[in-house]
Amino acid sequence: MQSVNILDSAVNDPDYSLLSNDNVRSAVEVPRYFVIPLSIQKEGDLYTVGSVDVGDFYQLPGMGVRIIQMLGAGDAVATIKARLKAEDLDEIDVDQFVSQLIDIGFVYTDDQRKDPPQRLLSPAKSSNRVFNVGSRLAKAIFSAPVLACYLVIVLFALTDAIENPALRLNASALYIETNRTPLLATVLFLSLIQTAMHELGHMLAAARHGVKSKYGISNRLWTIVAESDLTGILALPKSQRYLPMLAGLIVDILVISLLTILLDILLRHSTGPFVIQVVQVLVLETVIGMAWQFNVFVKTDIYFVLCNYFSYPDLDKDARAYLLNMLHKVTLGWFGRQAPREVCGNLIVLQIFSLVWLIGRVLSLLILFTVFLPTMWRYIESAMQLMWGPPASVWMACDTFLYVTIMMSILGAGTYMWIKRR
Repeated sequence: MQSVNILDSAVNDPDYSLLSNDNVRSAVEVPRYFVIPLSIQKEGDLYTVGSVDVGDFYQLPGMGVRIIQMLGAGDAVATIKARLKAEDLDEIDVDQFVSQLIDIGFVYTDDQRKDPPQRLLSPAKSSNRVFNVGSRLAKAIFSAPVLACYLVIVLFALTDAIENPALRLNASALYIETNRTPLLATVLFLSLIQTAMHELGHMLAAARHGVKSKYGISNRLWTIVAESDLTGILALPKSQRYLPMLAGLIVDILVISLLTILLDILLRHSTGPFVIQVVQVLVLETVIGMAWQFNVFVKTDIYFVLCNYFSYPDLDKDARAYLLNMLHKVTLGWFGRQAPREVCGNLIVLQIFSLVWLIGRVLSLLILFTVFLPTMWRYIESAMQLMWGPPASVWMACDTFLYVTIMMSILGAGTYMWIKRR
């Protein structure tokens, strides 16, 4: 699931902040402003305001929402200023705030009504494809009777695995002496299908509420991932966002259950060991994928659940700013960057997440350089030794070389995407 596009600040007072923009234009007084249809959802003391069509959501204080509502009612900027001054709230730079609302496409003027800016003509530019399915079908897939059927399948598979140890998770399924490349190629292909089903779960759950999603390929650090952009669910009440966020994990549990039942059938019919191992690897990889979703420092499904629970839309972005600000203070300005504004959300939540964010990335780098890369090197050394052995071992050497090549190519592509985005 992709990261949600939310928020930054820009009004002079940090407690009344919107998105920062290096190209903020000077506000121009016009007779009247027009506000596009916006979703406004209360999130604790703040409001999530945005448009699915524009593709952006921002977090605003109540005063920001009030100004938007006054603009929508046809009030001129001068009128809004006078009202706020009468209430001793004239420290807010209304001109700048309105200018930024125009810049992000939430508000437009009479002139723009006749000649709409490009942002209004093609608001959401993205290389991702739009997933659009009728809410009727999506509601049926996630209806109570169908969910009950899913539960029956899961319970049946769980009971079967308890009774038959051969159906339980095989932690060593990824290791194989021969035919490494065929196993890897087969598992990669089937994993793509499983990953597509995971993302489909997210998008169908969003479509259940009439929300269109986008899907594409991205990366988390150096790992290539499929992703679904569920930004539109921010237009839903907070409680209705959890199912779209967790639907991928629900699909994973269902897939593991179906694979367990399939494994039972294969074992009963004495199927060959290669097919058995393929199914075991798929189960193991799905479980690993589910565990990976708890790596909240790389914007996984659980990351978005936490953001939603704490009403903190973009913990990752604010954690980066917080850590850079701390580095700037500790090094007396030599490194890092001073934060442009004070923390508007829960400081304790941000501090804890920042620590998890930092530790998670350090551990990821350690695992990459102390586990994964050394393992690949051991495979290469093994293949080089086999090349000088008997003819029968030459195939094993080529098999191993190809296996390592595929693995390193995937890592290289993911690393390139990661560095490019940085």
